[in-house]
Amino acid sequence: MIILDSNIWIAYLNKNDNQHNKAVSFFDKIKENILITEYIILEVATVLSMRIDKKTADSFIDFVTNNQDIEVMSSSDEFFKKTLDFFLKYKNGNLSFVDVSLLMLSKKFQVFTFDRNLEREIVKF
Repeated sequence: MIILDSNIWIAYLNKNDNQHNKAVSFFDKIKENILITEYIILEVATVLSMRIDKKTADSFIDFVTNNQDIEVMSSSDEFFKKTLDFFLKYKNGNLSFVDVSLLMLSKKFQVFTFDRNLEREIVKF
């Protein structure tokens, strides 16, 4: 299983995004099932609703929650608390809360992102 950062989903679904073609190419090459976290769904749906429209956000939610190749990971109290603690201790102010959660998950799963800061942190982690 792999995890895709919000920026890949957003670029894929937004034809006006400057990384759209890169995201389409990326999705064409995926051979594994995808794990998507609750945080990623929240972030992508919010951005799509604001940048494109609510219908696109709704379609995204429908797609990820009804696709047999995508597993949705709901956040547990334990994971939230661990992420919160790690976010508070983490010195790099360039990572969002969602990015920090992905950084933690990168120990267990392969995480793909277009975010250079997150990518650098994953390599160092």
